[in-house]
Amino acid sequence: MGMFTLLPTPVSVRTPAEARKAVAILSKRFILAVDTETTGLSLLHDRAIILAISDGKDRYTVWPEAIPYFKKLLETPEIKLIMHNAKFDMWMLSNIGINVNKGCRRDYAKVYDTMVMHALLDDSAEHKLKTLSNDFLQIEMIPFNELFGKQMRKRPLHDVLLDSANEQVVSNYASLDAFATYYLFLLFSRWLSEMPITAATSPYSKMWEYYTGTELLYTKVLWEIEMNGMLLDREALQGVAPGLEKRSMELHKWFIKMTGNVAINLNSDNEMADLFFNRLGYSPRTWTAGGAPQLNEPVLSYWAVRDCAYAKRLLEYRDTNKHLNTYVLGLLRLMGKDGRVHGNLRQTGAKTGRLSSADPNLQNQPGYIRNVYVAPGDSRMAAADYAQLEMRVLAHFSDDDTLVRSIKDGLDIHSATAAQMYKVPYEAIIAARKADDAGEELSNDQRRYLKYRKGAKTIGFGLMYGQGARRLSDTLGITVPEAQALMKVYFKALPGVVAYFENAIKQARKDGYCSTLLGRQRQVPGITSTDGALRSSSERQVKNSPIQGTAADITKMAMLNVYRDPLITAAGVRMTAQVHDEIVFEMPKNVENDADVNQRISDVMCHPFDFDLLVPLEIDKKYGDNWAEAK
Repeated sequence: MGMFTLLPTPVSVRTPAEARKAVAILSKRFILAVDTETTGLSLLHDRAIILAISDGKDRYTVWPEAIPYFKKLLETPEIKLIMHNAKFDMWMLSNIGINVNKGCRRDYAKVYDTMVMHALLDDSAEHKLKTLSNDFLQIEMIPFNELFGKQMRKRPLHDVLLDSANEQVVSNYASLDAFATYYLFLLFSRWLSEMPITAATSPYSKMWEYYTGTELLYTKVLWEIEMNGMLLDREALQGVAPGLEKRSMELHKWFIKMTGNVAINLNSDNEMADLFFNRLGYSPRTWTAGGAPQLNEPVLSYWAVRDCAYAKRLLEYRDTNKHLNTYVLGLLRLMGKDGRVHGNLRQTGAKTGRLSSADPNLQNQPGYIRNVYVAPGDSRMAAADYAQLEMRVLAHFSDDDTLVRSIKDGLDIHSATAAQMYKVPYEAIIAARKADDAGEELSNDQRRYLKYRKGAKTIGFGLMYGQGARRLSDTLGITVPEAQALMKVYFKALPGVVAYFENAIKQARKDGYCSTLLGRQRQVPGITSTDGALRSSSERQVKNSPIQGTAADITKMAMLNVYRDPLITAAGVRMTAQVHDEIVFEMPKNVENDADVNQRISDVMCHPFDFDLLVPLEIDKKYGDNWAEAK
């Protein structure tokens, strides 16, 4: 049994007397671990039917008839709670009328999440409760599907969990989750307290301080954003479908005409592979593990930028069908009775510290779909988007003269970089952009200037995502040698960036990790590997993660500042989404013209830390009746 010679016997709580006795004992504790067994995994439609609670000494299984007796206990602000994947359990409890944050100040967080804590300790490992319990506590837990999978094929989960024949197994399974969560918290909190933060700019000296100063309250903020949700215009959403269906049919007819095959199936990978590699004669670029040539998006995109009409149209067909199924029919399925979608904002979704989201994936909503995300009749939507956030972070880290000067002077970063690369006037590139935006006929010089800017922009963002010459050549539709030459010119124009990346890689080799501005770490064990591919991958992570992670730090702290600010709160401003570098708000109509509130939002977003970056942060904030207008 590892660190436990004997696990405590589960205490089953059903009767009022049993409930009162358990509550009397647990009310004396200052921290409890809580887990839920639910009717399913939908945040909106499922609910908790069994509670599991542990104080580290005992473990309790609370059956449905006794749950109401625990409402006051769980809603007591002074009693802190530990959960694993806390937002899910908070949802499941809320769906049965228990709000664990009830009565808490906005700046007070009482729910610790061991999943988030473990992500700070080791971003490369999986964060599943069963795995962690086995690895760190030597408590072997039988997977849920192994226990109940066969029964669930015949009847609903609700019936399986509450079947009296399963009572002993369910009680042991549920209460062991809470018991393990309690002891994982003890371990993780100690390890985080011992984990030093080496980033000179961080106000924290240990990772536990970082967790309690950022991620702890952030869990609560994200849960409230999910609860707020985003209102959808059902009629407008349904109106999008016919246009997508029409375009899908047009593309299908084009393939029939070009191939002479009336039965062509554009959804068949094998049929499309035969078309491109055999009939059209294209050479494979990548292969599956089994040795078959791949016809994926990168391969099709490579041919598309080289004017392959078949690749362009197959990409558009796939994209059109994805939009229909994901963004139209998918959103309709996810809409709740309140007319809103309540997405899952995953706090551990990206190793860099960025959020990911699901149900729906708000990070990837096309422009035309943003029209259907609307404000209620008495409200307006607003979107505050950081301007070129990652490039500003790169300027801060690198202290490159060209980058810093262009930002401080209010110049377009990519145009200024292109001007430095090719020794052409900045004003000429800007004039070419304006002419292109106005739809004017461009001169050969203007086309050349725009090509310069596109190259500078592509390299700049590619560097932050760890892209090399091959990927750049694919994106720009040029040869690999041409891409290498372009990168050489870019690096020559920005020597500070080159020096920063070289020093960052050197430091990562010494430390085994790289850090964000606030000290969040990403492990890069492959940085010293003799395997060239693994080492190169780790070096790309060192270039990417501090920039992406610091952008996440900035947005995260801005959201916490907005959430805690009394003026913004009193004005009725609510956050409803966070997408990349953008925060989406819903607020009363009168707030749009409230100079004080607008200035406060700008202030807390542009100055998220107790210190400022080498370059100023800027936001672009717009209002609208829907998300597209506010974007």
